[in-house]
Amino acid sequence: MTHPERDARDASAVRAAALVAGAMIAFQVAGRATRDSLFLSTYGITFLPRMEAVAAVAAILAVFTMSRPLSRFGPGRVVPTLFAASAVLMLPEWVLVASAPSIGAVVFFVHFTALGALLVSGLWSVVNERFDPRTAKRAVGGIAAAGTAGGLAGGLLGWLVSALPSATGMRPILIMLPLLAALHLACAGLLVRVRADRAGGSPAPVARESWTSGLRAIGTTPYLRTLVAVVLLTTLAEGLLAFVFKAHAKAAYTEAHDLLRLFAVLNMSVALLTLLSQMAFSRRALEGLGLARTVGMLPWTTAVGGAAALAVPGLGSAMLARGAQSVVRDSLYRSGYELLFTPLAPAVRRAAKPLVDVGVLRAGDIIAQGIIQTALLAFALPGSSLRAMLILAVALGAAGIAITFTVHAGYVATLEKSLLSHAVRLDLAEVEDGTTRTTLMRTIGAVPRAGVSELPDAAVDAIEGPRTLPPPDPVLGRIEKLRSHDPARVRAALSVRPLEAAHVPHAIALLAWDEVGGDALRALQAVASRHTGQLVDALLDADEDFTVRRRIPAILAHARSRRATRGLFAGLADKRFEVRFRCGRALARLAAADPSLGVAPERVHEAVLREVAVDRQVWESQRLLDRVEDDAEAGFVDEMLKDRASRTLEHVFTLLSLVLPRQPLLVAFRGLHTDDAQLRGTALEYLETALPAPVHAKLWPFLDDRPRRPGPPARPREEIVAELLRSNESIALNLAARRRGPPKA
Repeated sequence: MTHPERDARDASAVRAAALVAGAMIAFQVAGRATRDSLFLSTYGITFLPRMEAVAAVAAILAVFTMSRPLSRFGPGRVVPTLFAASAVLMLPEWVLVASAPSIGAVVFFVHFTALGALLVSGLWSVVNERFDPRTAKRAVGGIAAAGTAGGLAGGLLGWLVSALPSATGMRPILIMLPLLAALHLACAGLLVRVRADRAGGSPAPVARESWTSGLRAIGTTPYLRTLVAVVLLTTLAEGLLAFVFKAHAKAAYTEAHDLLRLFAVLNMSVALLTLLSQMAFSRRALEGLGLARTVGMLPWTTAVGGAAALAVPGLGSAMLARGAQSVVRDSLYRSGYELLFTPLAPAVRRAAKPLVDVGVLRAGDIIAQGIIQTALLAFALPGSSLRAMLILAVALGAAGIAITFTVHAGYVATLEKSLLSHAVRLDLAEVEDGTTRTTLMRTIGAVPRAGVSELPDAAVDAIEGPRTLPPPDPVLGRIEKLRSHDPARVRAALSVRPLEAAHVPHAIALLAWDEVGGDALRALQAVASRHTGQLVDALLDADEDFTVRRRIPAILAHARSRRATRGLFAGLADKRFEVRFRCGRALARLAAADPSLGVAPERVHEAVLREVAVDRQVWESQRLLDRVEDDAEAGFVDEMLKDRASRTLEHVFTLLSLVLPRQPLLVAFRGLHTDDAQLRGTALEYLETALPAPVHAKLWPFLDDRPRRPGPPARPREEIVAELLRSNESIALNLAARRRGPPKA
């Protein structure tokens, strides 16, 4: 199969998987509203904890039951069958709800709870099986976004059905069940298409770890036990707040259609706010707060929401507390929680994560329902029991806040240990959060290799057995030194011999580390001509570290080729001023060193016009973070002007020097900074004759406050240039006098 054909099949499969995610989450949202409204309209609120506990046990049994077929046949075959079976099962449930609602409510409650989490997990297993890691990584964002949109659609579906004029009593439930069955049937068909689109035919073998391996990993890894505590605390608090909300809902509404409308509005609002939160805050939170604090936003929300519901009892406050908790859980908490497993070796992660995700979650549900049942029995008045649950939810939130500090310390320590022992390998360019990036930058290679043997990982050994190291590879060995973050080892790897193509990306990343950035810059300058493409790619990559991008032009200035010139010209359109400034300086150096690399004047003028298309405040505020070394070939600012000249104006003159004679331009630049009207006038007169009219018209407001003179210049250009060059000495004397300041009295 050709690459275009394979890419087309992959794109088709990604679209199908996204549709499955949307339909599946729409089912989850609409189904949850249907389940709760059906059960609460049929039974009293006191029966709910027992039903939740029974359904949680059924969910655990379902995971155990399906683990063997999933291992034997793979998720590509099993998961579509489960979706189809779920759709078919809703037909007899529809009959039961119509004829015996009390039985139908119980059956659908168990069905929805037992299969819901298993099918969500199953979809991601199919995605991981179907796509190679590179394609899967690109597809995950779109599939997750489709799921979020599906949640919004599911909430809207429930609300529309509940708002039908004829939807009274049990009628909206009877309408919802066939719609839910259709959603799962669509998921089954689309997943078969995803599986059939796999290049190569048969499904890839799926490695499955046993539950005993997961328990053993948790028992030997303190950090995993901390994660278990986080999941357990958040699940208990969520169960308590959910029950308080449903108790108030049951007290306010008794009819199924009213309850469906209430739950649909809540779920639709949660889905919309979750989507907005994911787009606006998730990435910023991971960057600014770090993993532990981002995850800690859930217990904070629980504690604050529970306290508010205690202060102002009622359906409104309980609904707000429950809704806020759901939004934070599905956005900020989820984005951080998934990354908390990064430090674990792959074998430990495969064995333990399903146990934490499903086993601990359902165990927490069972414990929460036991606590609720105990509170209902201990307090005669319903209001007292609800207050007790809210107080406990606030306490659990406070405990969750406290444990986030332990999560942070455990995450950093575990990641450092895994990096040092090479149990985990991370690409800095793919790291999403500040905690991991900081730990990665300071950890790799911080101790000698001899110290690695003192850092065994009992969990990995218990699952994988003893490991043997492959024979050393000189290319990989040098890469390891470049990534070691031991300054001495890094400098040795940079200086021993010229960098090869495989080493260049790692040396580029070192430009962001001030301690060895100069060494990396010199090593890359020595091979810039051979690896221009990699340097240009890094320069133009908007996701690359800004420190790296602003230092690359000084390297490309040593690559005397048209490819380097084209890359630097592309950099002149960058959003960051310092990148544009450095690209201009590098182009000036290349033009001075090799005039044959001439540039088109119209491209230079376009770049200048972009620079002058700003207001004066932006023009004057643009600064450089790195020090600019003295460069007689490229710089316009000397010792006399370094505290006075505008960096933006210097950049514009640097660009103009690519197409205008440098010496008159340099004298004109200096003349503009004098306080002598005649010298400034000569400089302005020269620029008026040398610059194209559109460029001069746009640049003039930044050169002189006076209105521009209409008409052609009064003197020939050659005469103006001669006078300008003769005034060079007078300009130097004027600038020197201005630098010394007024004479003392």
